[in-house]
Amino acid sequence: MLIYLINLILLIAWAALLLRDDGIRNGKLLFVIIATVQWIVLSGFRHLSVGADTMQYKWMYDQSRVMSWEQIGNNFMSGLFESGDERDPGYFVLQKATQLITENYQWYLLIVAILFLVPFGIWIYRNSTEPLLSFIIFSTLFYAFFAITGIRQTIATAIAVMIGYGFVKARRFWPFLLIVLLAATIHKSALVFLPFYFLANKQLTSRYLLFMGALIPFLFVFRGQLFELFRLISGYDQYDYYAGAGTLNFSLLLLLITIVAVWRKDEMIANNPNAVHYINALLLALCFLPLTFINPSMMRVVQYFSVFIMLLIPEILRSFDRRERLLVYYVAITALLFLFVRNEPIYLFFWQQK
Repeated sequence: MLIYLINLILLIAWAALLLRDDGIRNGKLLFVIIATVQWIVLSGFRHLSVGADTMQYKWMYDQSRVMSWEQIGNNFMSGLFESGDERDPGYFVLQKATQLITENYQWYLLIVAILFLVPFGIWIYRNSTEPLLSFIIFSTLFYAFFAITGIRQTIATAIAVMIGYGFVKARRFWPFLLIVLLAATIHKSALVFLPFYFLANKQLTSRYLLFMGALIPFLFVFRGQLFELFRLISGYDQYDYYAGAGTLNFSLLLLLITIVAVWRKDEMIANNPNAVHYINALLLALCFLPLTFINPSMMRVVQYFSVFIMLLIPEILRSFDRRERLLVYYVAITALLFLFVRNEPIYLFFWQQK
């Protein structure tokens, strides 16, 4: 856990130096670059024992290494146009392409870290009004999946969300659709992000919020049927029912953030009209959240939308006046650090002994 705490301390130190009102020119850009590089190092140079799926992905990487380009191409076409067993065919193409540069899995992990964290850093730079807070949220809530566990969906999220959101803001549907379809070849779950294009600008009227407030409990009651529908559409039949499944802490946190966001929505939208996008993303996340009470892996679907809290929480903070803002800021940071320390995460660099 020590290396993660050092990373957080460094983030705060860089922010104190670069993000002051009287700070140096391009301080925000420099901070985001440094923060991004720190996470690329942590993600790319991790030991193979760090991350629940890291070794499983090594097996997939070794499997693609002995496959010919002809096999890769045939599997890709089969996965796209036939009802075969080849899911996520674009991921094997990506693996094979990186092997033109290196066949070392450790270097591949570094490439994956760059593929996710560079678009992520750009996304934060362009959209977050408090990049330190955004990186702290990532470093306490989201790093465990995006930086050290998932690979296919990590890349798919970088493409669909971090790049695709720019087309949502610009209202360019066809490029957005192509981006999401590309991401879906890496991980089919990226298709769930498509509705966001149509709902991102949905005005937060009382009628709409009441409808969503009724829909979310309804989906929770009928989560079994929703789960079966998702399995049918996605093709991920391996997602099964888990006794005792649930993500209570994260669910309560997401619900609390949404309630506060709805309460402060007028102030947030006055400061930043894009706050409408962030709140609508959270409402979509809550719609998919009941699935996690059937199978925890469904959190992968929720995260296409829940990542927007990295942009939303800074806007919530800005919606308070200066005196209240400081209190809210410290409460938020304290809560995030408490959740982080409670998990007692373990980290090793690849050169360290387990």
